[in-house]
Amino acid sequence: MGAVRNVLVQGGGIGGLTLAAALGQRGVEVDVLEVNGPEAVLGVGLSQPNNALAALDEIGVREQCLRAGFPFEPLVIWNPAGVQVAAIPPAAGRYGTPSNNAISRPVYNRILREAAEKAGARIRTGSTIWQMTEDEDGVRVELATWTGKRTPPVRDPGAGANRYDLVVGFDGVRSKIREYLFHDRYVPEFTGSANWRITLPRLPDLTHIAFAMAGSAKAVFTPISDEQMYIALVTPEPGNPRHRPADFPHLVRQRMESFSGRIGAIRDRITDDDSINYTPLETVVVREPWHRGRIAIAGDAAHTSTPHLAQGAAMAVEDAVTLAAALGSHDDLADALDVWYRRRRDRAEFVADMSLALLKQETGAEPTAAETKLLELGIPGAQARLATEPY
Repeated sequence: MGAVRNVLVQGGGIGGLTLAAALGQRGVEVDVLEVNGPEAVLGVGLSQPNNALAALDEIGVREQCLRAGFPFEPLVIWNPAGVQVAAIPPAAGRYGTPSNNAISRPVYNRILREAAEKAGARIRTGSTIWQMTEDEDGVRVELATWTGKRTPPVRDPGAGANRYDLVVGFDGVRSKIREYLFHDRYVPEFTGSANWRITLPRLPDLTHIAFAMAGSAKAVFTPISDEQMYIALVTPEPGNPRHRPADFPHLVRQRMESFSGRIGAIRDRITDDDSINYTPLETVVVREPWHRGRIAIAGDAAHTSTPHLAQGAAMAVEDAVTLAAALGSHDDLADALDVWYRRRRDRAEFVADMSLALLKQETGAEPTAAETKLLELGIPGAQARLATEPY
């Protein structure tokens, strides 16, 4: 029978939509709340490693993602001038080929949204939770209209209230559901660095991810279609400054000054008209069960990671399909959530901790003893672990 009949998901990003599709395909009624509008997809592009592709196959969208994206195998290392100096082959494991697929975030979101809606999920944009009241039989939820990042939501009395067997927060690093569960025990910490993402025409010979270090900057070049690529530029940003979007092009060019050759030529072609996103890198890891009663968190709300293993979004997808499986195979909700958390905890914590250790290594920050131990694995060892262990 399963542990739930109806579920509310707060957050209509990658994890939330994957969960909505996975549950809907199992006959569960799902409502999804997303504060942003349907076209306001955050981010530019991302990599789907083969473990994420395997999880996406569970909801039937793997091949669609491969057709829309750019499959590739090795991770290539460039010098500061853009000349290849090494390549890291993909780790052999249980998830098959291709080892990676890079895809546009808006395209990815559309694929997942269509899968969720096809499975019967109801998606409401511009909405969030106003109030939750939990009892033994369910959670009563009142809604609010989202009015912007710096203004409070407005109660939506016309929406009434609904009851759910479970509420799941896939609502990101600034999760309100996490705050509801744990108050101020888990607050995102700024890592000292930020990620700039710049969308540009793809270099004709860029058929894989390539990264280069120069000075304090790391540039990662990722093809997301035959026509487009994006640069992920990770730089120190002491004090977590708030930059004006109008200054983004100048600031990116400034932070890439140490690059030369073909990378310098790419830098010089960045104009004020190019699409640039800026995201301070924050980290938070909930190191205790991600659920209380009938309310749970997953994805970045439970374990945010920096982009150094390209596994953050993959962890959200894995969280989603494994949560749906646990809810479908257990009649008792508490048992289902406990089994799911224990299945996911070590893998998600490893990705978050290893990613932060790699960031510290690149920036010269002092690692902890535990991080030093992780760094002995290196990127190839980390990739091998993720490729061989089941999600």
